[in-house]
Amino acid sequence: MDVFELLGIKQGDSIIVDNPWTGSGEREVIPLALSRNGISIRSIDCRYGDIRYVGSDWLIRLSDDETVELRDFPFIAQKLKEFEHQKEFGKPTIDPNVSIEDIEREYASINEILDTIPLDEIKVAITGTLPLPRKEAKALLESKGAIVVGSVNKQTSFLFMGNTGRYEITDKMKKAHSFGVKVITI
Repeated sequence: MDVFELLGIKQGDSIIVDNPWTGSGEREVIPLALSRNGISIRSIDCRYGDIRYVGSDWLIRLSDDETVELRDFPFIAQKLKEFEHQKEFGKPTIDPNVSIEDIEREYASINEILDTIPLDEIKVAITGTLPLPRKEAKALLESKGAIVVGSVNKQTSFLFMGNTGRYEITDKMKKAHSFGVKVITI
């Protein structure tokens, strides 16, 4: 089972989720895949563009506005049982030597984006220092059918940006947020 089958959505669709432990409210994410252990969803946070793992206790708003915890999906419930069984029998699940300060922001690779999000006839903008030359990034996006525009406006679907630093909000990101454009850091 993949994340799209689990949630009943198409590749590139976004969902609304809420982490009950942060109090920061709902956020829009684009699911990419189930995590390796199957108990969370690897997704792109549309506010900052980085990877966010939707945990089993997070709330997911369904299309009928009903909310459910991820753990309530039978597939996830089974994977959680398997995970707990591994913990019970001594298989390490978390490295105790890693502190939260040691963890870097995680981004989707450009290949992961191109393989997951259909871009045919979708308007996208590019900003920041990218992991490849801008000309190559533009050509790659266009080869997948994207229409690369010079600035963010109401018709733009995605803003692809390079790493700007730890949760920095740039002017282009603010503009994207004001138009409801999804931000993806690569």
